[in-house]
Amino acid sequence: MTTVFRKPLDIAIQDPSGEVRTFRLARETWIGRATDAPIPLRDPTVPARALSLLRASEDEVWVRAEPEAPSLEVGDLKLREACIPVGVALRVGESELRVLERDSESLPSPTFPSGLRPWISIHPAGRELLWNTRKAAKTPLSVYLAGETGTGKEVLANLIHAWSDRAAGKFVALNCAALSISLVESELFGHVKGAFTGAHQPRPGALLQAHNGTLFLDEVGDLPADIQVKLLRFLEDGEIRAVGSDHASHANVRVICATHKPLKKLVEEGQFRRDLYYRLASVTLDIPALRHRPDDIRHLATLFAYDMGKSLSRQALLRLQAYSWPGNVRELRHAVERACALSSDFSSTLAESAFDFLLTPDAIATDPSVEWGVPILRLDEMERHLILKALRLTTGNRTEAAKILGVARSTLFEMLKRHRITGPRKAVPAA
Repeated sequence: MTTVFRKPLDIAIQDPSGEVRTFRLARETWIGRATDAPIPLRDPTVPARALSLLRASEDEVWVRAEPEAPSLEVGDLKLREACIPVGVALRVGESELRVLERDSESLPSPTFPSGLRPWISIHPAGRELLWNTRKAAKTPLSVYLAGETGTGKEVLANLIHAWSDRAAGKFVALNCAALSISLVESELFGHVKGAFTGAHQPRPGALLQAHNGTLFLDEVGDLPADIQVKLLRFLEDGEIRAVGSDHASHANVRVICATHKPLKKLVEEGQFRRDLYYRLASVTLDIPALRHRPDDIRHLATLFAYDMGKSLSRQALLRLQAYSWPGNVRELRHAVERACALSSDFSSTLAESAFDFLLTPDAIATDPSVEWGVPILRLDEMERHLILKALRLTTGNRTEAAKILGVARSTLFEMLKRHRITGPRKAVPAA
């Protein structure tokens, strides 16, 4: 007699590129790189037939790796076959798989438009941001992206444009902080011939170039006060007056802005117009810093190393998770690329020592608030730092780490689960 399950399940696959694809999960199926695979993998590290799946119960799926496939990874465990509960992440090769209830709110991320760089996150806060970004993209409202430097604000701006009904139009990006005061107005509104010395030809500004499309204003908080007034006028009636021109033209543009300086604080300090702030921040999307997304540190570092033909040891990943990444994803990428470039050609795996440069006095001196790479912020962040430091000192031995921290071993495991910290579970001899 065939068992009928009440809950339909999906399987979400995160490719090595970071793209997430979702498929309906049949009672029995198989996954692989073959062109006829019911659920195809885009992963060169796995064979044509990688693993088989059989639904075992309402909340569990039996998974078995095929003989030629690499072992399955669930956390720190390497398995050939196992019964996996719904919601637990499973890795095979360079792909991550997760079985989910259909229409579950925990789906990893929306599908990214082809040809665009994805904003990758497996952390719940990052996935929530992506879904909110897609929702905001479907509206005609101006969007304000608030986040620290290096968090991927321009990547999100591109996604908003591609997900919107303006995708056929042009996406124009303008960094306000990179422009001199004398050039800001010309770059934004354009100029006519002879408007100033060197203006030999008329030039349309960014607003006119983005007609029927999207304009991304990065570091909008650096705009001078008089330009803020003109930008507000444009947002209210679409009017553009080029430098040196007596005639006004009009454009239909959606504006997305970003800044690493909190705009609300600039408004309170009188450095940014309040009425302009409300027009620009019709929808505000707060991008969480990388240090608040520990899952993403591990995942992104693995992806960056893979792009360079390398992999990372468990100890190396622990070291990366112990650093605060004040430069966020941009700094993480550069750190991994540097470590890969300086590593030995005879080893494909980066050890913890490859990232010693993150913990040098010179690196710490760049930010007086940083001790061993971790800023003094909230108590929970300091607790996480101490746990990682204890694990680093004991090369991953949980029992010894618990002694250093002065807590029971069971308490340490609860803390590891709460802070989403993974790593080797027994001592590893020093190299």
